[in-house]
Amino acid sequence: MSDVTALSADLLAAGRDALARGAWTEAKDRFRRVLEVEESPEALEGYALACYWLDHVTELFDTRERAFHAYRARGDRRSAARVATAIAVDFGDIRGELAVASGWFQRAASLLADIELCDEHGWLEFWQGVVAAAIEGDVARARKHQPEALRLARELKNFDLEMMAVALDGFAMVREGRVEEGLRRLDEATAAAVSGEMSDLLAIGTACCAAIYACEAVADYDRARQWCDRATDFCRRWGLASLFAICRSYYATVLVWRGDWAEAEAQLMAAARELETSRPGNASEALAKLGDLRRRQGRLAEAEELLNRAETHPMSLLGKAALALDRSDPSSALDLVRRFLRRISDEDQAERVFALEVAVRASIAKGDLESARMDQEQAAAAAQAVGTASLRASASLSAGLVALAEGELQLARERFEDAIDLFEVTGNGFDGARARLELARALQALGRPEAATEQAAAALQRFQRVGAAYHAQLAARAAGALPRSGSAGQPRPLPGLTARESEVLWLLVEGRTNQEIADELVLSVRTVERHISTIYEKLDLHGKAARAAATAFALRHASPT
Repeated sequence: MSDVTALSADLLAAGRDALARGAWTEAKDRFRRVLEVEESPEALEGYALACYWLDHVTELFDTRERAFHAYRARGDRRSAARVATAIAVDFGDIRGELAVASGWFQRAASLLADIELCDEHGWLEFWQGVVAAAIEGDVARARKHQPEALRLARELKNFDLEMMAVALDGFAMVREGRVEEGLRRLDEATAAAVSGEMSDLLAIGTACCAAIYACEAVADYDRARQWCDRATDFCRRWGLASLFAICRSYYATVLVWRGDWAEAEAQLMAAARELETSRPGNASEALAKLGDLRRRQGRLAEAEELLNRAETHPMSLLGKAALALDRSDPSSALDLVRRFLRRISDEDQAERVFALEVAVRASIAKGDLESARMDQEQAAAAAQAVGTASLRASASLSAGLVALAEGELQLARERFEDAIDLFEVTGNGFDGARARLELARALQALGRPEAATEQAAAALQRFQRVGAAYHAQLAARAAGALPRSGSAGQPRPLPGLTARESEVLWLLVEGRTNQEIADELVLSVRTVERHISTIYEKLDLHGKAARAAATAFALRHASPT
């Protein structure tokens, strides 16, 4: 063996060792040094894998194709097929170029056609199924590949491949409507992935993404939270930047649902930033989610800007529809939500239920009760088919809205109460508060003003807790807190507080920020902060719940308007 060959072999071994340890930068450097000596296909394949985990996308595509041609030149069809499969997945997953992905899958199949059964046959079947199900949305075609991948995995005694075939089966089941059975299959595969039973990192990452995405698709947010926690821990340990960023985007959905909006905002901003250059499709999804969060916060101009930036992603349409409804433009909201519903697949049941709620609200605002009723019935059927509490909550809210619009007040009350109970079970304070606000309307119409005010006040506290300023103002009005003036235009006095402190507290009740209070009262922000501190001290309030408790105090002592 020559000195050059020995050096290359040592560096190649060192590169593979670095890959096994998750030392991606070190691995890339070792393989680069091999390539400075000779263009080895093994070094090119290893260099490309390091680029994949480092998100060096341009180098990834170039180097993998060089590795493919190098293996072909050597006559190693099996290795060339393995790299061709990886290139196909890259084009489908990262660039969304499905025709190119199909071409590379066909090259891999042709190269393996006359080769004795090997792992590459099984992985080719599996990855074709993944691209079909997760990227193209073609579950029927995925079903043609999944059983063969499972059969080959068992014949080859390849545990990683077997678990991935199980995961693909579970993912397909969820998309087909067999939700609970499918999620259990995904639970099994993901447990194997993150517990150390599996060794292929790309397969492990795919199992995690499949489980979390499936949970999000049916709004099983508690399950999604549990797997997000495990997946993010795994990503941190191994330095899997792209997978970590994608998990962040999924996890943010859970955080928004459960009311941890500050953390959701941080996760989405980080995900959008990290994915912008390497995976623009995933970055657009993060921006669309961030835009909808801004809308919920009442920051409508920022929401519009973010949703426009994410316009390539279907979720931006749903966000814009809800935004149009917040701006009292039901016609635009309906146009956008119908367009969104045409773009998603029949299997996207969670998104369909949430979109239909927007459609119900918009149709009622336009006075089209027949359309509202039809959309509500579709939402109820979809929620019943999937069965998760989150979707049943949304469907109950839609049913209550239709009943209220039709004058069926007792039915509306019951549906809103059902929605509140289900939202509470899933930990969703914001949407539970929206249901409480609607319940207040029903109770008011039923001639129960005190109960209506109680529900509106409870909604207000929850809106303030998560930072939903726009909805807090709606709830404050419903609770009788607005207008805040008493006789002769003076601030409505509150027990134990000065006139100025009362005015500051009423502005807090409206959901105003400290800066907004300062602007209206022509005070400095520091002065406003001192007033708030004094109010909390006088009322003996402390911690994160102080503002909500102060709001409750104000509403208890509100005089009739």
